[in-house]
Amino acid sequence: MSKANDLEHYERRADEWWEPSSKAFRSLRSVNELRIETLREWLGPRLAGARVVDIGCGGGFLSESLIEHGARVVGLDLSRASANAATHRLGARFVQGDALRTPIASASVDMVMLADVVEHVRPFERALAEAARVLVDGGFLYVSTINRTVRARLLAVTVAEGLGLVPRGTHDADLFVAPAELTGAARTLGLDRVQMQGQVPDFVRTLKRWAVTLRKSDDLSVGYSALFCKQPPIADAVVRGREA
Repeated sequence: MSKANDLEHYERRADEWWEPSSKAFRSLRSVNELRIETLREWLGPRLAGARVVDIGCGGGFLSESLIEHGARVVGLDLSRASANAATHRLGARFVQGDALRTPIASASVDMVMLADVVEHVRPFERALAEAARVLVDGGFLYVSTINRTVRARLLAVTVAEGLGLVPRGTHDADLFVAPAELTGAARTLGLDRVQMQGQVPDFVRTLKRWAVTLRKSDDLSVGYSALFCKQPPIADAVVRGREA
């Protein structure tokens, strides 16, 4: 029986990241399509030239899309083999790194990506704190994750893993994060939510591709993306206001 939240399969199967026929990563490649569409909608021209750290980059699916939009990307992943796969593919800066203790300097990047991360780490608030630490004031944090609901557990674990659309043991539904929890934790770190979008399975396209495919929705009960902006400390904001 597979253990829940088994992150070791990213190391064991890292040579499959860029294999189109790989069952292990086909769904991750598919869901990336909606994520980059959402990022284009929310951030648009800000992506060009932005200093971005992709935490939990895996083999680099999202990083590749960001680079294509002109971003300067550094990627971190707990799996050294996955980070190496991203480097081999993209020739950019990808290293082994922990989402809870990143080697990135404070206030050094414009954007942080946490896609498929917060539902795999505990406590997830530490990953948010690291994102807040490395962001410049006015920088953006993008999070894509799974809601902690019965419906999400059914679709993400029972169905997706049961049918082999994602590897068995990928998720632990007890680690899923509700939108209110994410927003509340972010707020305490000076991260204000500016966007939130539901993500639900597109069942017709999922069956055609035999890979999880998502579409935008007002329904947050399965998965969702959120965008946060780092606000300067109140004292700094007051000083800047006086100087203006």
